[in-house]
Amino acid sequence: MTFIRFMGPVLLSAALCGMMFLIRIDDAPDGGRKTQAAPVPSSGGVAILITLGLSAWLAGEAGLISQYWIRNGTQTVLALALAAGAIGFVDDKWGMNAWLKLVLTGTLAITFAVLDPGLRLASLPLPLVMAGVAFWLMVTMNGVNFMDGSNGLAMGSSAIMLLGAAGILGQVQPSDDWVGPAPDLAFLCITGALAILGFLAWNLPGKLYAGDSGAFGIGAFFGGAGIIVGVVSTIWTAAILFLPFLVDVVLTVLWRAKNGQSVMTAHRDHAYQLFLRSGWKHIPVAVLWWVFSWACALVAMNVPDGLAVFAFFGLTIVGSALWFLQRLTLGRRLSAEGL
Repeated sequence: MTFIRFMGPVLLSAALCGMMFLIRIDDAPDGGRKTQAAPVPSSGGVAILITLGLSAWLAGEAGLISQYWIRNGTQTVLALALAAGAIGFVDDKWGMNAWLKLVLTGTLAITFAVLDPGLRLASLPLPLVMAGVAFWLMVTMNGVNFMDGSNGLAMGSSAIMLLGAAGILGQVQPSDDWVGPAPDLAFLCITGALAILGFLAWNLPGKLYAGDSGAFGIGAFFGGAGIIVGVVSTIWTAAILFLPFLVDVVLTVLWRAKNGQSVMTAHRDHAYQLFLRSGWKHIPVAVLWWVFSWACALVAMNVPDGLAVFAFFGLTIVGSALWFLQRLTLGRRLSAEGL
């Protein structure tokens, strides 16, 4: 039973990835951000999300999660992920204007915030909470999407972030003042990480990409889980988990804006892209982000709530210093060489 519980999502996801590979919704090189030598099948995120949805249903039937998961907020987080994945799939299959994607994901984030399935930070006014929830979801969905340009990096790091969230949510006890979806969501976060593991068997060799279906879907799922982390712990704890993406995304956007470049068009200016442009292989680049993700997850799971804000800014300073160091050394060399 234990084998099925842990290996089931891995094997199912890997099998569904094989189907997506055969269906071939190709992601073609464009001479810009997409630098692969030939078209590569995409939408592997569909396999991850189907695995997550089926696993939630089977776990409910088998009693592995509570009978209330379908109405305690867990179902809303899952629905958010599936809806975001559907938006991404439409873009993978037929293409979508960047502004339209922004509007659709923004509408989804606002809808989730308005539904408010018991996910409230009691110490803050509800309108402020709703605005914060919507903004956070936009950050996580688009953040994963921006970082999804190197084999294994975005999805592998997201799996680690989900495990970190599971470690925090799993500490909630039935006797606590507020339980909500935390225990059930902890189970699904682990399931999501296992489903991503099955996908990585295809992604690390460069045979299948997650696509926007995976980036938006997993970004939304982590975002929803992060909201619950913020409720049972602190918002800074949730932000620590996402910090490996936050640092690169925020600083790259600010860097491009400072230089008068569009922040809405595809580019190759992220820190991980500088490594790739300089000749690094995909897996070593991914490992760098995995290590940072594990470090942040361990801090988030162990830091006392009262110190989380200091841990967040301390890690932000370290990550930002490394980002600027790379920009001022490797970035300048690549610019001088026209790469």
